[in-house]
Amino acid sequence: AKETAGEMTIIGCGGVFTPEDAYRKIRLGSSLIQMITGMIYEGPEVISMINEGLVRLLIRDGFTSITDAVGKDL
Repeated sequence: AKETAGEMTIIGCGGVFTPEDAYRKIRLGSSLIQMITGMIYEGPEVISMINEGLVRLLIRDGFTSITDAVGKDL
Protein backbone atom coordinates (compact mmCIF):
# COMPACT_ATOMS: atom_id res chain seq x y z
CA ALA A 1 0.00 0.00 0.00
CA LYS A 2 2.84 2.41 0.73
CA GLU A 3 4.23 1.86 -2.74
CA THR A 4 0.98 2.85 -4.44
CA ALA A 5 0.83 6.24 -2.65
CA GLY A 6 -2.95 6.19 -2.97
CA GLU A 7 -2.80 5.86 -6.76
CA MET A 8 -4.19 2.30 -6.80
CA THR A 9 -7.20 0.76 -5.16
CA ILE A 10 -6.27 -2.17 -2.92
CA ILE A 11 -8.93 -4.84 -2.40
CA GLY A 12 -8.59 -7.07 0.67
CA CYS A 13 -9.56 -10.64 -0.28
CA GLY A 14 -9.80 -13.93 1.54
CA GLY A 15 -10.64 -15.00 5.05
CA VAL A 16 -13.05 -12.22 5.99
CA PHE A 17 -15.46 -13.75 8.50
CA THR A 18 -15.50 -11.12 11.28
CA PRO A 19 -15.39 -7.33 11.62
CA GLU A 20 -11.86 -7.72 12.96
CA ASP A 21 -10.78 -9.55 9.79
CA ALA A 22 -12.10 -6.72 7.61
CA TYR A 23 -10.69 -4.02 9.89
CA ARG A 24 -7.21 -5.51 9.77
CA LYS A 25 -7.25 -5.44 5.96
CA ILE A 26 -8.47 -1.83 6.01
CA ARG A 27 -5.78 -0.73 8.47
CA LEU A 28 -3.20 -2.44 6.26
CA GLY A 29 -4.25 -0.41 3.21
CA SER A 30 -7.35 -1.97 1.65
CA SER A 31 -10.04 0.49 0.69
CA LEU A 32 -12.36 -2.29 -0.49
CA ILE A 33 -13.07 -5.70 1.04
CA GLN A 34 -14.18 -8.80 -0.88
CA MET A 35 -16.34 -11.07 1.27
CA ILE A 36 -17.24 -14.01 -0.96
CA THR A 37 -15.83 -16.74 1.31
CA GLY A 38 -17.56 -15.33 4.38
CA MET A 39 -20.86 -15.16 2.51
CA ILE A 40 -20.50 -18.75 1.30
CA TYR A 41 -19.95 -20.10 4.81
CA GLU A 42 -22.01 -17.63 6.88
CA GLY A 43 -24.67 -16.44 4.43
CA PRO A 44 -25.51 -12.89 3.33
CA GLU A 45 -26.28 -11.80 6.90
CA VAL A 46 -22.52 -11.72 7.51
CA ILE A 47 -22.43 -8.40 5.62
CA SER A 48 -24.60 -6.60 8.21
CA MET A 49 -22.69 -8.19 11.07
CA ILE A 50 -19.36 -7.04 9.65
CA ASN A 51 -20.64 -3.53 8.85
CA GLU A 52 -22.02 -3.08 12.37
CA GLY A 53 -18.80 -4.40 13.88
CA LEU A 54 -16.70 -2.09 11.72
CA VAL A 55 -18.65 0.90 13.01
CA ARG A 56 -17.92 -0.16 16.61
CA LEU A 57 -14.20 -0.64 15.85
CA LEU A 58 -13.93 2.71 14.08
CA ILE A 59 -15.61 4.52 16.98
CA ARG A 60 -13.41 2.68 19.49
CA ASP A 61 -10.30 3.87 17.67
CA GLY A 62 -11.51 7.44 17.20
CA PHE A 63 -12.10 7.36 13.44
CA THR A 64 -15.05 9.17 11.89
CA SER A 65 -14.97 7.21 8.63
CA ILE A 66 -13.49 4.06 7.14
CA THR A 67 -11.34 6.24 4.88
CA ASP A 68 -9.57 7.59 7.98
CA ALA A 69 -8.51 4.05 8.97
CA VAL A 70 -7.17 2.93 5.57
CA GLY A 71 -3.45 2.25 5.85
CA LYS A 72 -3.06 3.36 9.49
CA ASP A 73 -0.98 0.29 10.38
CA LEU A 74 1.61 0.79 7.64
